[in-house]
Amino acid sequence: MKMTKTQEVSSTVVKAISVINYLNEVSGPQGVSDISKGLGLSTTIVHRLLTTLKLEGMVFQDPRSKLYTLGTIFLDYANKILTEMPIAPVVEPWLMSLRNNTGETVGFYMPTGQMRICVLEYESQQEIRRSVGIGKRLPLHLGASGRAILAFQSPDQQDRVLGTLSVQERNELEHILQEVQNQGYATNEEEISSNVAALSVPVFDKQQSVIGALSVSGPLFRWNRKTMELHVASVIAASKEITDAL
Repeated sequence: MKMTKTQEVSSTVVKAISVINYLNEVSGPQGVSDISKGLGLSTTIVHRLLTTLKLEGMVFQDPRSKLYTLGTIFLDYANKILTEMPIAPVVEPWLMSLRNNTGETVGFYMPTGQMRICVLEYESQQEIRRSVGIGKRLPLHLGASGRAILAFQSPDQQDRVLGTLSVQERNELEHILQEVQNQGYATNEEEISSNVAALSVPVFDKQQSVIGALSVSGPLFRWNRKTMELHVASVIAASKEITDAL
């Protein structure tokens, strides 16, 4: 069957988007052959797509290594999305309240594919504090906020994440996710960053679908399992109040 011109254009757009999504999901700069193998496209097509995306500022090519990463234009997109996101004004009052009550950094994360992104953050006002940064992306299977989200996602969404892990890692994570479901919150100590601990609670919409997670994190000498236990109830309460306000 011969493709029409419209179908050809649509196919090209889909392939270009797949390149962008690939660079968004993988870790580190990628070469043409890496992207080609990852997407099952010929190197000729990938090179042509990258050339166009590079001209538009959507990918960046390191002049020395010749490897590609997403372009800085996506930072502009992210900033616009985050500042105009309708949930932000709803969540902010509770973030500020939790920051003031705990004395630690409080953030709100939302899922994006197999990752999560820090949408809002209010840093601790103490000299030694945890800082993630708005726009920071982290894997869903690592850290308290990632697991607080992943534990309440659909089985299909969970499988997409679990399928990337080894058998042992998958078994361990499934056990952790079951614990998170049972207790309604997730914690971790020194998993992603040394000397840092975090407490996270999922946030649901009116239909009880998980849309994000509240996270309180700080240095381990001040914010640990003992101190986190004192604030579990208030973070869970904040999550429920956000749901009611949506």
